[in-house]
Amino acid sequence: MKKVIFIFLIVMLAFVLSSSQYAQEKDPAELLKTFADSLNAGNINATMAQFNDDATVKLYFGNILPSESYVGSDKIRSWMEELVAFNFKIEIEVLQVLGDIAVTRSKSWSDQTIQLGIAPLEMIEVYLIEDGKFQGFVSIVIDESLAKLKDALASK
Repeated sequence: MKKVIFIFLIVMLAFVLSSSQYAQEKDPAELLKTFADSLNAGNINATMAQFNDDATVKLYFGNILPSESYVGSDKIRSWMEELVAFNFKIEIEVLQVLGDIAVTRSKSWSDQTIQLGIAPLEMIEVYLIEDGKFQGFVSIVIDESLAKLKDALASK
């Protein structure tokens, strides 16, 4: 899994270096803070205001669960509504900002992960920012959290 994350980050870095650099309307770290704060508060409208209409979100759970994709604001909104319904909370630590790319390490909690005894789940995430909003992000659950998830699902 670490190899997958490393390769993905290298590809994203190559993309950043080949793309044109431009000034962000909003600082990526501030955008991520606003995103986490609004999502943690359950404010769907404020959360969705951080995304471009054609944004894409991809979630990877190793070989434990199928990956998930949400394309467009309607699909992302529905997913965000599900997260809020499960009392989802997130902490985002910005590791690196490379032009219009932000790389983070995040921790998340939800009713489900708390009930399974595996909270928080930890992820590496890569956010693409265009015009001061998220064009999308990729979230990859780290190995330690994958192991906790696998054990919890095996015991059910």
